[in-house]
Amino acid sequence: MCGIAVEHDGENILSIKGDADNVLSKGNICAKAVGLQDIHVDPDRLKKPIKKVDGEWVEISWDDAFEEVAQQLADIQNKYGKNALATYYGRSVAHNIGALLTVHPVRRIFGTENTYTGSTVDQQPHNFVWYFMFGHQFLSTIPNLKNTDYYLMLGTNPKVSNGAQMATGAHTYKKLTAIKKRGGKVVLIDPRRTESAKYCSEHHFIKPASDALFLIGLIKTIFSEGLADAGRLKPHIKNWDKLEPSIADFKLSEIAEATGISETDIKRIAIELASANSAVCYGRTGLSMQTFGGLCNWLMMVVNIITGNMDEPGGMMFAKPAIDILEGIDDARGTYDTFRSRVSGRKEFAQELPVSILAEEIMTPGEGQVRGFFASAGNGALSMPNGKLFEEAMDQLNFMVSVDPYLNETTRHANIILPPVGHFEKSHYDMFYHTYDTINWATYHPPLFTPEAPGYTDFEIVTEVLRRFTVKRATSPLKKLRARILGSLSKLISVELILDLGLRFGPYGAKLNPFSDGLSLKKLKANPHGVFLGEPEQCLPERLFTEDKKIDIAPELIVNDLPRLKSYWFDGQHGYDETEYDMKIISRLTERTLGWMHHSKRLVRGKTACTLLMNPDDARDRGLEDAEEAMITSAAGSIQAPVEITDAMMRGVVCLPHAWGHNREGTRQRVANAHPGVSLNDITNEKVMDELTGNAVVHGVPVKVTKI
Repeated sequence: MCGIAVEHDGENILSIKGDADNVLSKGNICAKAVGLQDIHVDPDRLKKPIKKVDGEWVEISWDDAFEEVAQQLADIQNKYGKNALATYYGRSVAHNIGALLTVHPVRRIFGTENTYTGSTVDQQPHNFVWYFMFGHQFLSTIPNLKNTDYYLMLGTNPKVSNGAQMATGAHTYKKLTAIKKRGGKVVLIDPRRTESAKYCSEHHFIKPASDALFLIGLIKTIFSEGLADAGRLKPHIKNWDKLEPSIADFKLSEIAEATGISETDIKRIAIELASANSAVCYGRTGLSMQTFGGLCNWLMMVVNIITGNMDEPGGMMFAKPAIDILEGIDDARGTYDTFRSRVSGRKEFAQELPVSILAEEIMTPGEGQVRGFFASAGNGALSMPNGKLFEEAMDQLNFMVSVDPYLNETTRHANIILPPVGHFEKSHYDMFYHTYDTINWATYHPPLFTPEAPGYTDFEIVTEVLRRFTVKRATSPLKKLRARILGSLSKLISVELILDLGLRFGPYGAKLNPFSDGLSLKKLKANPHGVFLGEPEQCLPERLFTEDKKIDIAPELIVNDLPRLKSYWFDGQHGYDETEYDMKIISRLTERTLGWMHHSKRLVRGKTACTLLMNPDDARDRGLEDAEEAMITSAAGSIQAPVEITDAMMRGVVCLPHAWGHNREGTRQRVANAHPGVSLNDITNEKVMDELTGNAVVHGVPVKVTKI
């Protein structure tokens, strides 16, 4: 989302800097943007299809690759049924317009229920709650920091993530400082005193997986102090009377003991937040990637609603993107429990299943067993829970194809890899992340370089596979002819055509009027720094997608998960042996690295980023010294990493960065492999997830840490 200025001599990149005139980022970029220079020239980046033949990789032509992939996938479905094919889209698809636009066609044309994405590792609880409360899984709430007086943050680190799903762009941490300068307050709740803490007014440690209890404590206090008031939205809220009784059994004294935050602080924060002129309670993956992710995100919404800060300036607001994906595809609104997984009966949400169950669907024999796998833009071996088990499963497949520019920990298990062109060789419009904008704006980036011929984008690769697949899947000559005709017509569709139509018929669009000053692709091309479309505006209740145009503040399905929370914390139903696993591990982002950027030599150089952060008292109890290797063991396995002793960690909690572990054989990624680190997901448990939403559990995994 940040605008960048690339200085280049031909195709030789000389520098990458922030675009000072960019509407959103105003010259700000993070280190990862600079790393794109290394990715562009990385000799390990694939540019032609490769096929595994007798255990060795050989280059093949694009035509042969397309033909074999389409034939193999069609053969699997023809022989074993639609559900014998599974699809997986990784998290980086959200940043890739070409790949993103293929998600829906892939689901429709393959028609399999075995659909998986990275969403069920990191953000599903957000979408789940938006769907049940507001009627649409992408009606995304965004904190209006520009106008807020009180900002309560849980499980988010904007100094490092640059805002994450809150696409703030320009120096997020400065926005925190600005709140304090105008007399406001910023409060951080996190098991780690993160890089953002120094820009906050105060920080409180909290025990992992107890965030839902803390939020209940806030809600109870707000009601008991007579501060609950939904403001102008009250007539548009249902089940208000069910809210307070649903949390009546939770006692504030027990909440304080369980969370590690005093009763006094819980009450004070609740009263401060509810009494502020404007306030917002916001959380990200620290809330969603845990065993009570659904409850956390629901309770967070409740706090904002009952304090009158939903859809209000300085509170939680909603973006109005130039291409309104909410008004587009009907089934994008969300679905729930329309089908279940074959082996463990897990419920679908939004037409996909939890990625934690993918391995069992491959490894369990029987009708409907997954035998073919189509994967795009994801490294599941490092990002899925129990990554080693997932790798075992991939080796049992009949056929696997990966759309990916690298031979990495996951794609090494494929039969064929189809590499898309590089970042600077394809156009981009950030359709997905514009739904999370703190301002309304739009920008389009054309390709900077011409790829080496023939060179295909993600969109072109996947659509060509689908064209050939539909012909091979057809069961009669007439159906094959129809598939060929439709396939030929589909070649007229391009990313740019879709974008232009989306912009023209969006809320700011020019429609088909050639004299209109409204948005079109032509207008964005003429404004490379972006077009400002206005500040967020109130949009509820009109923007709600519920049938009755009301916010459901206490959805029965979500409320019914509260007894599980109570049993876990107060009835000893943890599901693990606390005497053996006496610590909990959480993950973290680092400022210079993110999984797919470990191929950049300038981002991985210097001090190793893959260290285990540990409180000094915990290290002393285990005889561990700084930089010493420790063994980290969970119910799923063991890894070892160097210890970094710091008082920034809460006692009883350790922290390891996510998406490392470049220590597998058979990859082709010299830079990443030279800085391997270890994979946190080698010790996350695929059998433990948020039972409400199906999201994987990465934060709060029970572990023991020992000296080697």
